[in-house]
Amino acid sequence: MSAGAPALRAELARKALHLSTAALPIGLGLGLLSMRRSQLLLGAAVMVALAVEGARRTVPAVQQRFVALVGGMLRAHERSPEGATLTGATWLALAMFGAALLLPAPAAVVAMWAAAMGDGLASVTGRLASRDGGRKTWTGSAACLVVSAAGAWWLVSASAASAIAIGTTAAIAERPRAIIDDNLRVAAAAGLAAWALLPA
Repeated sequence: MSAGAPALRAELARKALHLSTAALPIGLGLGLLSMRRSQLLLGAAVMVALAVEGARRTVPAVQQRFVALVGGMLRAHERSPEGATLTGATWLALAMFGAALLLPAPAAVVAMWAAAMGDGLASVTGRLASRDGGRKTWTGSAACLVVSAAGAWWLVSASAASAIAIGTTAAIAERPRAIIDDNLRVAAAAGLAAWALLPA
């Protein structure tokens, strides 16, 4: 077994949870879920996530239990309760809640899909394609573009040109290593592009 195998397994487990959140934009896009219900679900998820983030910073027992439960899926900068960095799951919940609350329905669906599937598959594909296990690769960026574009075309009937433009915007937002979390960047970029390109 290679030294990187445990890290890859942890990343795949992390991204399996990440990708599961695509159920929300799929439900919205297919008319199985209302925007109001999505807002309530995501609002509740954000409150729980922020409560956990606060508790692990102030109650050592909560931090110990948190790391014992999910420590294998945390990145190094997410492990420290004293750090200002939120976990990726909290950022994803905030990004999706913001999209559902602030964007028109088609743009919100696209933003949530891009954050859940586009960014999620970019990370998995990038790690599988990278020899050194790096997170940012051109293969990952291509996966983000294709998957985000496919979601826009499938879920909100975007034209091919609009879907490709949305996917490209999402991939550009996902690409850099920046201070702002990539879940938030991708959701905002794809959502704003969809808002500009799709019929109201």
